[in-house]
Amino acid sequence: MSDDPTPEQRADYLVRKLEQMIRDGKSDRGMSFKTWQALARTELINAFHDFEKRKVAAVQDRLARRLLVVAATTLTTIGFWGGAVAIDRNREGIAALVIFVSGLVLVAFVSDFGLRKLWNRHKVRQREKTIVKIEDFDAQLKKLENELWLKLKRAKDKAKEAAELEG
Repeated sequence: MSDDPTPEQRADYLVRKLEQMIRDGKSDRGMSFKTWQALARTELINAFHDFEKRKVAAVQDRLARRLLVVAATTLTTIGFWGGAVAIDRNREGIAALVIFVSGLVLVAFVSDFGLRKLWNRHKVRQREKTIVKIEDFDAQLKKLENELWLKLKRAKDKAKEAAELEG
């Protein structure tokens, strides 16, 4: 069983922490929404960073263990067949082939680390582009909302003026 808290426990902890922030920051007027929003954002960022660190550490640990197993297996195979050839030169072709394949497996596995790093960079760039698109869309929505609000206000003012002229 893992020592990490469950998602439900993390959520409960975060809710309690946000509640405590509200209680600690409360004044006669109360806490402004923008202040609470900034504090909540900071707490969420911290929680997400903690989760990402644990996730990365788990992946790195798993990959390191795999590398150790593959390296030990390939080096043992190479050593065994090298010893077999040293004792009996009749099996040089088979030994060379097995050693070559073992070396290829080791090289392929080590190169997987580099490929994973490149792929992860690509995913990060894609996420950043998506976030920028979302922020642009959000800004456009806010702009449209403000324009509609102004049009509504103008229409109400015109209606009021028309009512005053009639009355």
